[in-house]
Amino acid sequence: MMNGAIQERVDYELARIMKNCKDLNTDHKKARTLTIELSFKPTEARDSLAVKIDVKSKLASVKALDSTLLLGGTETEPNVMEYVPQVPGQRTFSGTEQEEPKIISLAQAQ
Repeated sequence: MMNGAIQERVDYELARIMKNCKDLNTDHKKARTLTIELSFKPTEARDSLAVKIDVKSKLASVKALDSTLLLGGTETEPNVMEYVPQVPGQRTFSGTEQEEPKIISLAQAQ
């Protein structure tokens, strides 16, 4: 039907689903769905039909990222710094060195 256009759309959406399933930033527990909707609308004379085919997928969304911010500074000039798991400059077992966290000064609240 439709010279293979339906199969082409199904293949396209299936590829999107498979790519989403392989993405480590998505939740593996969430189901992905593929919906094929066929709508038929006959003419008044009932001698032909208008056919509409909709192929769509529902993917798992990207997981939110979590972090911890340390609050410092003063009441009038607060700043934040992202929590890092080790002391800056300390080496990990894998041989990498913990970078110095960036301190972000916040604008004074009025």
